[in-house]
Amino acid sequence: MARLITWCYKNHWMTLTLLFAPLLLHGQVNCLIYDAASGERIACELSLRAIQYRQGSRNSQLLFDKAIEVGPKFAWAYYEKSVPFFKRGLLAEGVSLINKAIDLEPKNYLYYRAYWYFYNRSYAHCIEDLEELYTVHHESFTNTPGGEMEMRMILAMAYAQSGEVEKGIEWAQHLMDTYKEQPHLKGQYDHHILGVLYYLNNRPLMAAAQLEKQLEVNARLADTHYYLGLINRENTNSTLAQLHFKKAWAKLQGEGGGHSPNIFEGFNVSAQDIEGML
Repeated sequence: MARLITWCYKNHWMTLTLLFAPLLLHGQVNCLIYDAASGERIACELSLRAIQYRQGSRNSQLLFDKAIEVGPKFAWAYYEKSVPFFKRGLLAEGVSLINKAIDLEPKNYLYYRAYWYFYNRSYAHCIEDLEELYTVHHESFTNTPGGEMEMRMILAMAYAQSGEVEKGIEWAQHLMDTYKEQPHLKGQYDHHILGVLYYLNNRPLMAAAQLEKQLEVNARLADTHYYLGLINRENTNSTLAQLHFKKAWAKLQGEGGGHSPNIFEGFNVSAQDIEGML
């Protein structure tokens, strides 16, 4: 049985235009929206200088400190300064900074704190942040950083990790419904995650249907074949189960460009999991 751990990456997808919002696609900023002599304008320009240096470097952090000093209402500086702390496992320092960005612009930064809460297995805090993002601030779409999936899939997994699999399924299904009008927004692993949630909720037929759809989107993921193998084994179809387990093993070894990214620390599959089924 695959382990239940946690997963996380982030990428904030936004549709605000250059003239009407300081935050643009993938966190870019437009300093020209601020008055030339304002603290926010100076802080913005200092922050753009800061990101020219290696992330987390002394020069970078000192420039962000100066930006925060002259423009304490410029949220992006707090956010950018927090990133290397999170990446280095310094959660307390990272949260302290991102909290200030959230106080200023909750809709723009709740997702990032939620991501790191999830990554550090603080599921209740992750759920709280994402529930606020979607139900209070009515966010329409917020991707993980590499664009692998929308943050509602993270919320769904957080609920599953907290023992509320059915609630996780509800959020995942709600996200899937939004794709009917915008299919190009669908993530690379959405069917896989929903399929695993169905499997955990003892709904094997619905799980299999989603996992088969995942193969249509991306057939290289070893994990999908592994779960299909489990479902067929439990349905006493040992021949098909073994076929999927063998495909999972081949994909794990890189056959046909296959992989098991182990980015789903919520439902990832290890070599030992697969090998034990062969």
